[in-house]
Amino acid sequence: MDVAEIEAVHAARVRALDPLLPAPPPLAPGAGHLLAADGGAAIAWPQRGVESDPWGPLRRHLLEVRLARPEALGDLLDQWFDLIHSSVAPGDLECAAVVELPSRDTEGVFALVQRGFAPVSVAAVRRSGRGSTRASDVLVRPAEPQDLATVLDLAVAVVEYDAPFGKITPRPEAIEALRNQMTGLLAAPEPRIWVGCRDGEVLGSVYLQLPPESAWCAKYTSAPDPAYLASMSVRADQRGSGVGSALAAHAHHVVEAAGVSMTLLHHALPNPRSTPFWYSNGYRPLWTTWLRRPIVR
Repeated sequence: MDVAEIEAVHAARVRALDPLLPAPPPLAPGAGHLLAADGGAAIAWPQRGVESDPWGPLRRHLLEVRLARPEALGDLLDQWFDLIHSSVAPGDLECAAVVELPSRDTEGVFALVQRGFAPVSVAAVRRSGRGSTRASDVLVRPAEPQDLATVLDLAVAVVEYDAPFGKITPRPEAIEALRNQMTGLLAAPEPRIWVGCRDGEVLGSVYLQLPPESAWCAKYTSAPDPAYLASMSVRADQRGSGVGSALAAHAHHVVEAAGVSMTLLHHALPNPRSTPFWYSNGYRPLWTTWLRRPIVR
């Protein structure tokens, strides 16, 4: 099969697996190194992050695959490692191999497990109207500039709590970047961040992007103009007390009031709190990110 045939069969496969997946674009050889196997093709390329971005390692080797035959994934991974092995320092935790696959495309994933990859995060999707709504004693209000210190602490807590699960990397530079981001969001004319309170005390926060701000995440789904729930954090001593449920319900109300049919978010898959929480609130996996970090031990 040539690459065009592989792409066509791959597109038909993923469309049948999950109608919420977007139509996969053709591989762009100019973007990286083209790899080919019997029934599979891929583009490999390096990506450099910045110290102020905690959401991944600084040096990433990415592989975008098209699989007419899922069993071709192993061959593509082996070719990829042959390609990048000489450029990787053993034990470098700031260097990772990254593969993102449709979550329901599970036939080939054992090839990743065999080669030391772990599923570390998920892009999850929720149709508006899904999930449960329950009465709550939590007051949800728009965050204000005077909430900056509390909102920043909550944002940093997300980074620190998720770091052991493999994808996030806390760095000193990231805290200042988060402070600048929160400052800008709290000064916006329309609310972007809401806080959950009891007796006037802020116990959690949620940050939501609506279209057109969320246009960047449309690449993940066939649904038009999705919203993006960028982060949610609840104070450690309040987890399980209903604060997160109240914040999620409010965010979903904002999305639905805006006439948006779909919400996306990312969460750490091994996180024992976020995974059951989000799925009980109407989300399901759409894309799974597999990471090998370090690439060479």
